[in-house]
Amino acid sequence: MTIAERFGASIEVAGPDPKTEGFFFMKRRDAVDHDAFVTGLLGLVGTSGRLVLHHQSGFAIVRLSHGRAQRLGRLPWVDTVGGIRFDPEQFAAIAGAPVA
Repeated sequence: MTIAERFGASIEVAGPDPKTEGFFFMKRRDAVDHDAFVTGLLGLVGTSGRLVLHHQSGFAIVRLSHGRAQRLGRLPWVDTVGGIRFDPEQFAAIAGAPVA
């Protein structure tokens, strides 16, 4: 008998809707070339507008559905994927570049 059964409780764990889009921080594995990482991401995310920014230090910020981000996180050349809060308008104001 589980603890939930013992106390007559129900336990439900629900994450975000896999189709809901968000911004995700993606870090490449150290052994992966950054240009290859960015090229691979572009091939998988569909359009360059979904690749918000990237840096040679080994990360990118992308706009994807939660389900797709989870799938990308299982790729051998991706080290970390995590959701972030990102305000594209504030970024554009600071960086001086529009964000689609």
